[in-house]
Parts: sequence; structure tokens; C-alpha cells
Amino acid sequence: MNLLHIILRQWRQRPARTLLSILSVAIGVAAVLGVTLAQSSVRLGYRKLLAAVEGHAALEVAAADGSRFSQSEAERIETIEGADESFAIVTRATLARVQRKRFRAVLLGFDPTSETAWSVLPVISGQRCEHEDEALMSADLAESMQLKVGDRLVVLARRGPRSARIAGLVDSAALAELSPAASLVMPLAAVQQFFELGARVDRVRVLLGSDTDRDRVRGLLERGLPADLIVQAPVDRSELGNTIIRSLELALEFAGALTMAMAVFIVLNTLRMNFGERRRDIAIIRVLGVTTRQLVSLHVLEGAALGVAGSLLGIPLGIAMGRALAEVTRSLLAADVPSAAIPLWSIPVALVVGPLIAAAAALLPALQSRHVSPSEALGDPSAGGGPRERFPLATILIGGCLWAVATALLFGVATERLSAQAALPAGVLMLVGFIAMIPAVLAPLVRALARLIAPWMNLESSFAAEQLLGRRTRTGLTIGVLVVAVNAGVGMGNAIINNVNDVRGWYRRVLAGDLLLSGPKVEERQSDAGQPSSVRERVTSVAGVDYVVETRYFSTRANGLPALCVVHEFDPRVELPWTASADEHARIRRELAAGRAVIGSVLARKLQMVPGDTLRLELEGRSLSVQVAAVVRDYTLGGLGVYLDRAPAAELITLGPAETYTVTLKAGTELEGVMNELKGLVGGEGLVVSSYAQLRGELNLLIDGVVAALWALIAVGFVIGGIAVANTLTMSVLEQTRELGLLRIVGMTRAQVRRLVACESLLLGLLGALMGSIAGLTTAWIIHLCSGPLLGQSAPFEFHAWLLLVNLGGCLLITLVAAWSPGARAARMNLLEAIAFE
Repeated sequence: MNLLHIILRQWRQRPARTLLSILSVAIGVAAVLGVTLAQSSVRLGYRKLLAAVEGHAALEVAAADGSRFSQSEAERIETIEGADESFAIVTRATLARVQRKRFRAVLLGFDPTSETAWSVLPVISGQRCEHEDEALMSADLAESMQLKVGDRLVVLARRGPRSARIAGLVDSAALAELSPAASLVMPLAAVQQFFELGARVDRVRVLLGSDTDRDRVRGLLERGLPADLIVQAPVDRSELGNTIIRSLELALEFAGALTMAMAVFIVLNTLRMNFGERRRDIAIIRVLGVTTRQLVSLHVLEGAALGVAGSLLGIPLGIAMGRALAEVTRSLLAADVPSAAIPLWSIPVALVVGPLIAAAAALLPALQSRHVSPSEALGDPSAGGGPRERFPLATILIGGCLWAVATALLFGVATERLSAQAALPAGVLMLVGFIAMIPAVLAPLVRALARLIAPWMNLESSFAAEQLLGRRTRTGLTIGVLVVAVNAGVGMGNAIINNVNDVRGWYRRVLAGDLLLSGPKVEERQSDAGQPSSVRERVTSVAGVDYVVETRYFSTRANGLPALCVVHEFDPRVELPWTASADEHARIRRELAAGRAVIGSVLARKLQMVPGDTLRLELEGRSLSVQVAAVVRDYTLGGLGVYLDRAPAAELITLGPAETYTVTLKAGTELEGVMNELKGLVGGEGLVVSSYAQLRGELNLLIDGVVAALWALIAVGFVIGGIAVANTLTMSVLEQTRELGLLRIVGMTRAQVRRLVACESLLLGLLGALMGSIAGLTTAWIIHLCSGPLLGQSAPFEFHAWLLLVNLGGCLLITLVAAWSPGARAARMNLLEAIAFE
């Protein structure tokens, strides 16, 4: 028997049903492809913003003991595979003088013949420095000190003062990428000669094509290097970017997995409904001699054919959806975000995966069709296409097994016995298992909800409840789509809000103050005629300034791990930057004043340290042992910060001038006036005066943009859920055409028919909202438990009731909107055609 001929004939007989089936597959393919492209846009956008802050992906080779090593080793590193894009660096703290102004500077030297080095250090004005009497200066420093190309400066070196002409100005952010405190650049040979360093260098910077190359190149370098050299990420980017990207990637991957689950539910639901409507057709072809094997082949072949047609339609829809979401992302991020290029492989993959998923989804109705008796060909189909479905015990058992497997995986992640990446499939398995078990509680829930709305729609609610319970599997799959959407909105939304609120609270406390003074470490001048000498004294003397807090930053190694030591003046008038109780804050202040350290939770996790342990710091050429006073949730350098109080730290190391000064004004003081006065007072020494309000605004803009882009992806789930419900109701109306016609004949009005369809949709929405809320709350708690292993630290768990109400309202609204068109179609049907419909 020609199975393809049977499929085409059935498609022609029921074009509406066929079109809806194709649209279901198209929706699934478009959703997955569109969200995938949108994910790529979000990744590109955020990586671009992050790269603007952190620079090029790189590794560094340094001496294990922190000393300098031979330049010949640096030349040998270039021969190792993956390290061809590398160059040696040497840095030296010094004093510089220009136009009778003296300031501390960090001098950076590298080989001026290295095009690799110049590729990451663009000269924005003037020309490169090629001779020992030429230097480059940070553009921000030059602007602050009102210097230009051609001016001369003097660098105090071990062999005496060295005069150099400012040959050009370099991008300040790019220079900070090579060395956070660097402000001057000279040829490597000149720096080695001036400071009697011999043929030795501090480190070798190895550029990478992308962050994904990091582990591969690190392995190659470690195998090719002697034991006294180590490979490490640059301290200023070792964890911050990776932490942010990991959390973003986790959210995007989870959103993509949920979209894939929704697509599968939509396709499976449609093909199940296809089978339910065609029981009599299947019985007839069974009478004509079709074997069980041929019947299964018929369903699988038809599923594949629908998959091909749906994929051809869904690919352009998905591309359009992805571009639309990319435009939304671009506007939300308020940046020139590049649109994700459509990978050439995505189209053939969609053409293969779409039909495969549809064919796999057709297996369930194919297996059920084996139980259709040939005697049904002579029976009365008025009961909606066959007998009521049996209780799906097998499906519920499978769901329970999936739940058990997912729970075991999540327990392994939470206890760090399994990789953190196992949390993603565990979350999807748990969600699918939860949806599979919905039919077990469907009957009592449907009847309870039907009684709840009976005072307004008594007759319609009874009919709607019977329709839903008569087709448990179809109802469960439709609810499953809504559960996925609400789960994403509640679970992921709650996690996003908690993490964002925690970050906002942290940087609100860190950026406490009104003005920030930053730049090179200005050398304190001698006091003349009783005039204030230090930057702090001069700033404090300005009318309107209340107090000033100093902060110093030192690159360090904590028990051998790259970290950042923050020596801060913990003024009692300023709130501590970490979340803790008032008693805990008082204790931490006492411990810091006693010379103990506070460390970030990510660093503590990596070093497996707890309060009371001893931490070894390599700081300013010395090895120090400090006791850990507290482990805090901190985002400085991705949680790799070590905090010391200024007074006890000054007894351990030479602090030197501060890098930043936080200025707090007296109440009622005009910000602009003080800001302009400070620019005139310290701007000539290279200190840049900026507003903390502006910094907080820029951070808010960045965070709001990325969060809004993630919310847009979650919103897509609700739109897809609404389309799925509309599709289900439309096919349900087709399936119930004869029954609805008979109800109209016995007296049901058009308005009652519309209310019947709306009631069925409302029950689906209520069930989806209820079950989705349970799944969402579970997901939110699971994300909280897994945040530690995944990201190194987790924000406090807080449930937001308003978020739940918004998702519940959105679910009900979208299902009621979805019922409008099917309800209107049911009310307009021709009665004679309806009772003759098969």
C-alpha cells in the first residue's frame, strides 16, 4: 500500500488540520532558531561591552617566585605552539617630572619592533616611541596635566635622570590592560638599561584568539615551560569577566533549553491531536488490510513530512524572530551591538533536526494507533473520536524516574561531586518529569477549578472540564507549554532579580561618596608657608568637602593564586561594602583594625579557607601572613579581593600615595562647584575628578540593558505559549465540530459556544499558572542552591511575590487572548456542515 498517497489524501481532506500541524512544527523550529540567534546577539553584545572594559583575551607567563627572568626564555616562549602572538613586558615604578610637576608613575617597557604589542596598544596621537629618548604617555594623564606631543619629561632612573620627548599619546584603557597602574611607555631596552635590569623581563603577554582558546593554549605552554615559570591569567581580568560570562551563559543556555522543550511539547501535542481526530480513518485502513508495522510507518512518515514542511516555513520565521530580538537587545543595551551572523550550518541542521523531532514525536500516536480496532470503522464517531483516554500510568512512572535522576544530579552539583554543568540537563529533566506527572493530579484540579468558575459559567465550565479530562495527554502537553513559560518567568526571573539586587547593593556601598579622584600616584610635595602638602589635606581644605577616604590597590598572590589586595581606609562614617548584620559589621571593623584580612567568597572557595585560617600574601616583594577575619560576598575582581585596613597595613609594607580618593561633601553643597574647584586644584598633577553619580548611572545602564535582554528572551516563552494554546484550541474546535453543532441544535447560543471555548482556555491557563508557579518556585530554589558551585558565590534567596503575580496574570491573559479566534470560529460554524463533519 502506498503510504505517501494515503498521507497526501488525508492532507487534502483536512487542509485546516494539516495547516495547523505544519504551523506547530514551524513555531517550534522558529522558536528554537530565533532564540538561538537572539542568544548569540546577547553574547556578542555583552562580550563587546566587556571587551571594551577588559581588553583582549590573554595569558601571561611569569616567574613562579615573582622575580624577573631571562629575556632568552621570553624568546623561547614565542616558539611554543599557540604563543606566536606574544611579547615581553617589564614594568618599573619611578618618579617623573614635567613642567616642574613631580608625580609617581609606572613605566612600562616592551620591544617597539613587536607589531603584536602595538596591536593592543594603539597610539591615538603622535607616533610610536622607537628610541631611548622617546616616551609615550597615557592620553588621560596628558589631558589632566595639560601636556601635548612634543613636550619633554624627566624620568628618575637608577642611573640618574633621563630626559625623553613625549612622542605620542596612547589609549589609557589599552595601557591599563597591559599594566593597571602604567602611565608611561618606553622601549624595553631603554628601561632595562636605565634601571640596570640586565636582559631580564617581568612577564610575557600571550594574546589569544578568544577566551575559548585559554585552556588549550595554557596546556601547551605549561608542557613547554621550565618548572620555574608559571602560566596565569592577567590579574586584572582573571575572574571578573569569566564570572559575568558564566552567569550570562548559564541563563542563555537555560532559556534555550526551555525553548527546545516548549517546541517538543508543541509538536507532540499537535501530532497527538492529529491522531485523536483520525481514529475512524485509521480503523478504516485497518479494515483494508494495513498491518500494524505499516500503521506505525505511516505515522512516522507523516511526522517527518510535517517536519520538513514546518522547517521550511519555520527557518525564515526564526531568522526574522532572531533579528527582531537582536534589535530589541541592541536598543536595550544602548550600544552598537553587532547582529549575530546566521551560521551556514544552522539551516541544514534545522532541516534535519525539525523532521527528526517531528518523526520522534509521531512515535507516541503511532504506538497508540496499534490499539485501534477495525470495528471502530463501523462505530459512531460522535463521541469525539473514540473512547476516553486511560489513566497514563506509564507516563507518570517515567516522569517520576526523570525527577529522581534530576534530583540525584542536582545533589551531586550542590555537593560539588559533579561538574556544575550538570545542573542544566538536571533542570530540564526535572521540568519534563514534573510535566509528565501532571495527569496524575489533573482530574481533581480540573474539577476544583471548574467549580471555582461555575458561578459565572456553570454549563460551560462543566462541558469544558469534560473536554479536558476526556483527553488527558493532550491537556497535559498543552499545560506543559504554559508550565515551561511560567517556570522561566518565575524561576529565572527570581534568580535574575536576586542577583541584580545583590550586585546593585554592593556597588552602591562601594561607590558611596560624591566625587572620585583617580590617576597616577602623586608624590607628596614639601609644605610651603603652611600650605597643605598631601592630596588629602588639599582636598579636605576645599569648602564643602566633609571627609576623604583613600584606597590603594596592589596586585598580589594569595596562597599562590592571583588576587587583588585592596588597602582601604575603613572610615566609621562610611558603610562597609558587604551585606551583614550590624553586629557582624562591628566585629569586622574590629578585626580589620587589628590587622586581619577580609576575603571574597570566590577566593575563599578556591583556597578552601574559612575565618581563622592564615593567608599568605606576596605583596610588594614581601611574603606576609595574615589571619582571615571574615569571608564576604564581594564582586571585586570576581570575588578575588583581599581587604586590609590602611593603618595596620602601613606597618607591614610601604603604602605610598593612594590611587583613588573618595570625596564626600557636606549636606547642601553644590556638586558642580566643588568638582570644578578640585579639577583646578589637583588636575595639573594627573588626578582625574569624576562624579560617583555618573559612575553609578553607567553601571545601572549596563546592568539594566543585559537584564532587559534576558527578560525579552523570557517573554518570548509566553508568546510561544500563547500561540501553542491558540493552536490547541483551534484544533480542539475542529475536533469537536460535530459535537458543537449538536449542542447548537439543542439550544446552545453563539455566546455560550464562545464562552465554552473561553472557559476551556481559562481552565488551561489556570492549570498552567498553578503548575508553572510550583515549578518556578522549585527552579528558583534550585538555581540558588547551584549558584555557589556554578559561580563561586550566591546571592541571598528572596522570593518576590509581585513576580509570581505578574507571571500568573500574564499566563491567564495570554490564554484568554488565544481563545478569541477559535471561539469566534466555533460560534460562526454552519450547523448542517457541523453535524455532517467527520
